[in-house]
Amino acid sequence: MADVTTKIAIVGCGPGSPQYVTEAARNAVAVADALVGSQRLIDLFSESPPDRIMVGPDIPDVLQQMVPYLAAGRTVAVLVSGDPGLCSLAARVIRHFGRRQCHVVPAVSSVQAAFAKAGLDWSDARIVSAHGREPNVDIADLGGADKIAVLAGTTDAIQWAAQAATALRATHIVLLAENLTLDDERFRELAAEQLYETQASSLSIVLLIRRTLWT
Repeated sequence: MADVTTKIAIVGCGPGSPQYVTEAARNAVAVADALVGSQRLIDLFSESPPDRIMVGPDIPDVLQQMVPYLAAGRTVAVLVSGDPGLCSLAARVIRHFGRRQCHVVPAVSSVQAAFAKAGLDWSDARIVSAHGREPNVDIADLGGADKIAVLAGTTDAIQWAAQAATALRATHIVLLAENLTLDDERFRELAAEQLYETQASSLSIVLLIRRTLWT
């Protein structure tokens, strides 16, 4: 249970389907005075407070809009896709307001969903976020990993994943997961060069799996 002094609930919303939204997440939203998140995430909650702060590219502005609520002693629920601890807005919120002000509600991540779909465990996976920025990762260094998950979702991210897949094509196969847990979910194996021409969903993950594991 969150400390009574906590004013910010950082709520993981799962990989996409409402079925993956936990009871703990719904409870955190139910008692919030304001929601912070994208429209897609807000729509997961049928009963939610009327006050909304929409998340866009200007994250400092989003954080500033939260200040009046916190100053007035009101509770804010920050909605993040997947699990808050994995490449999400949670890190920015905690760094800005301090961990003692925040209560994190964990959830199933899209990385977990992707590996589960592949029938593989993810305890030793190398996770790279290419969503929104080019990763500060030397592709050559990825070759030692048996399992790699690239958080994609933009054209630039898919192109970076295609470069990685091409560099590792001799040792790793390519799996593209799109819209996991949703009605239009797609999960397929591709040749590395096919990724360059793929118009992937904004909810996409590329898995690079060592060939000896994919039998």
